[in-house]
Amino acid sequence: MGLEEIINQILTTHSDLNREKIIEMVKNKKAKAGNFLTDQTAARIIASELGIKISKKKFNLKIQIKDIVSGLNDVSLTGKIVSVYPVRTFKRKDWTHGKLGSIIVSDKTGTVRVVLWDDKVDLLEKGIIQKEQTVTVSHTYVRQGRDGKPELHLGDKAKIKILKESTKTLAQITNEGGPLTVEGIVTTKPVLKEVTTSKNEKVAVTSFELRDKTGKLRVSTWRNIAQKLKDLPVGTRIKMRNIYAKKGYKNSMELSSRYSTIVEVLNQKEK
Repeated sequence: MGLEEIINQILTTHSDLNREKIIEMVKNKKAKAGNFLTDQTAARIIASELGIKISKKKFNLKIQIKDIVSGLNDVSLTGKIVSVYPVRTFKRKDWTHGKLGSIIVSDKTGTVRVVLWDDKVDLLEKGIIQKEQTVTVSHTYVRQGRDGKPELHLGDKAKIKILKESTKTLAQITNEGGPLTVEGIVTTKPVLKEVTTSKNEKVAVTSFELRDKTGKLRVSTWRNIAQKLKDLPVGTRIKMRNIYAKKGYKNSMELSSRYSTIVEVLNQKEK
């Protein structure tokens, strides 16, 4: 068992300690032993002195939000995404560029900010991670945020799993905004045309009607997505992620794609 796993077990039973204090205790223990002890051995001795029996199994801490404290590692929790914040870029000390994004996750005990780094940010940019989803984040570490509150960070080994999607029925879409996830059947033949934007840019747009058991809405898809959907047969069932609602003709609600919209064909009718 590694040093971090031993520290996690100590922290779960001694809330009066933090990771920095335990590291200091490990250094002192090694110094008193003439530095002949490894970090893991020193930590095991400290745990024993505190009356903690160290498990031999790999330790993954699954907790509720109220139990999160700065310094924990290999933490897992399940909750609902209540907010999604824009992705931003930053410059590292070695002058390379990185990306980070964040979400707010809640459970019955509270809320916590979850920070995604670099490759994990793709989940936000592609619209795979959305508001109202229920997710499990695992193998995260906890750090103190700028506001002084603990927050979860998704490093290289961390994972995020979607347990429940936030699919809306078409009748539930009554206000502008997004991103949204919808599912329905294409009920009119897609029509492809070229339009000129306010920036004098000529772009492709494909429009069709989408229907589910609660109602129907006009859908407009743009640019590359328009080209991909122009030949969809009537009767095809699709799921659209990261799509946005807006008011169209006579203030009726419509759905419109953006660069991050994902369209999945669930069941394509035979031609």
